[in-house]
Amino acid sequence: MSESFSIPYFEENLRQFIERNADVFTKTHAMNAYYRSIVGTLINDNLNKNGEIVRRIRNLEEAYKNVKSES
Repeated sequence: MSESFSIPYFEENLRQFIERNADVFTKTHAMNAYYRSIVGTLINDNLNKNGEIVRRIRNLEEAYKNVKSES
């Protein structure tokens, strides 16, 4: 497993979420549902360091772009 909240971590989780929900969502809808869920969780997390939240959201954004560009 990749380091928590790294780009590879989010890429792996996005792919798994897409696969598990293939019968319910299109790839884009699944990715958007996962993205919204994670961002909501990060925003509501009581982390002491705002920089950590920003790093996690940036990694999620990069992972989203990478997985979206896959066929």
